[in-house]
Amino acid sequence: MIGSRLLTVAMAGLLGAGLLCPVCGTSSAAAGVVPATYVERDVAASPSDTARARLEIEGMTCGSCATTARVVLERTAGVIDADVSYEESSAEVTYDPELITPEEFIAHLEEMTGYKARVVEVDEDTESSHQNDQ
Repeated sequence: MIGSRLLTVAMAGLLGAGLLCPVCGTSSAAAGVVPATYVERDVAASPSDTARARLEIEGMTCGSCATTARVVLERTAGVIDADVSYEESSAEVTYDPELITPEEFIAHLEEMTGYKARVVEVDEDTESSHQNDQ
């Protein structure tokens, strides 16, 4: 039973008709959300090019919602890595500040998932500390 549900969810996701969250059942159509598409990253950022932002995210109802948010963020051009926690309603996002701002990836997250997010903290010391070493 569980195997067939998982296969159905996987197939629906591959065909673009999938659920936003296969566990809580929130459908992308019901939420008015377009499935996330892959965004090609042209430039690989080195550690000296990065900044980090901590976000507070509202609207996630289960652990799969956190996975959805992580995938959307990581497929956004300029975002290098995202660690999303359903339990803490938060995300740690590593990004290239020359390619994207926190406001831009938050807008993309909200557009693609319907979750509301805000910046709690930004750490751009990663970039400036490397510049000071030179």
